[in-house]
Amino acid sequence: MSNIGPKQDQLVCLAEVRDRADAVRTGSFLACIYGFGNELMRINYVSPYGSNAGGAFIAVPEVGTQILVVRPYNTSQWFYLGTAFTFEPLYDTGQVVRDAVVSPVDRCDPTMYKSNGVPTHYVFKSPTGAGLSMVEDENSEYIKKYTEVKSTNNKKIRLDDTPNLDSIIIDSGNGAKIMLTNAPDNPINGLAAQSVQVQTNGPQRYINYDSQTDIYVGGGGKELQLLNAANGVLNGTPPTFKPQLGIPPPLKPSGNVNLQSTWRDVNLFTKAPNGRIFIECLNAAGANQQIVIETNGVGGGITIKTNGTVMVDALTGVDINTAGNINMQCASFNLNCATMNAKAGVMNLDGGVVNLAPEPPLPVVIPQVPSTNPSLKHDSDYGNFGINTFDLT
Repeated sequence: MSNIGPKQDQLVCLAEVRDRADAVRTGSFLACIYGFGNELMRINYVSPYGSNAGGAFIAVPEVGTQILVVRPYNTSQWFYLGTAFTFEPLYDTGQVVRDAVVSPVDRCDPTMYKSNGVPTHYVFKSPTGAGLSMVEDENSEYIKKYTEVKSTNNKKIRLDDTPNLDSIIIDSGNGAKIMLTNAPDNPINGLAAQSVQVQTNGPQRYINYDSQTDIYVGGGGKELQLLNAANGVLNGTPPTFKPQLGIPPPLKPSGNVNLQSTWRDVNLFTKAPNGRIFIECLNAAGANQQIVIETNGVGGGITIKTNGTVMVDALTGVDINTAGNINMQCASFNLNCATMNAKAGVMNLDGGVVNLAPEPPLPVVIPQVPSTNPSLKHDSDYGNFGINTFDLT
């Protein structure tokens, strides 16, 4: 393998890359230069940019591609000028099947001329599809403008200036995606302006080991919502899974909303002047719905405090069971019922005056609870329908 002549005039030729092996790693390669027989020539690689440090732009042409090379004046060395985007010939035995030939541009990007018949895409791509694309499509029917970095396995980051998207998209290529929008014009997929959307088929985790996690809606914002529309499919609970002990994860219905603190309190506050806190089972067609407030430790307690009135409104009954005492203090104790049954080992009544069946009869006192006084019933802002932001129910 030799170079031609010690001193030659400048010469520009077509050539074909045959071997990219380079023992000294300068980027040079072997090529067959048309018009110089079958002898392979060493071609020096030339780049649009290089540095004396690590910076460089390097893209050595592939074997089989047709290139343009130059032998500068007064030298015997050949240098790479660029790849000729013609149909590459085959250097091995056999003929090219014309119907199977696709131009290098179409192989790289078959939509480059689609918008208006001229190339509106700017592409740097590897043979396996990884690379950088800059798309500037615009015609009377549509506008598509974006810059995209893509991996071989379809992972990509897209800076999209298309009017109805106008966003930054980070896509795993397998159902996980983060979208940050600017100001989409007539947005599709429900994307609002200046929003962030995280979309995955797998789990999402937000882990903080050494500091604080805040989710904040400012004074000009709207709602803070947490929705779970899972349909109750049985699944395991990973934290209790101990395969080393042969203990499988217990199966539980999915669809819960869980809030738990390991070491301190769980606080639910409202600071609104007329704030309200609602805990409600919404499904009117449900059965055996329960709201349970419970403590399990020794010496625990449940306290209800108000500067107003505590009301209990139950359709079928109120049951109280305790192994201890029931102590009540009030200004006046009124009891109105159809039948009163009392049983005690010892019953003590102490009063300045004790009247049994007095004349005239005692007035009937109707308890003021929502079932007897509809004006006391105050539904939440969502009524009995709950949150329907995503219209999932």
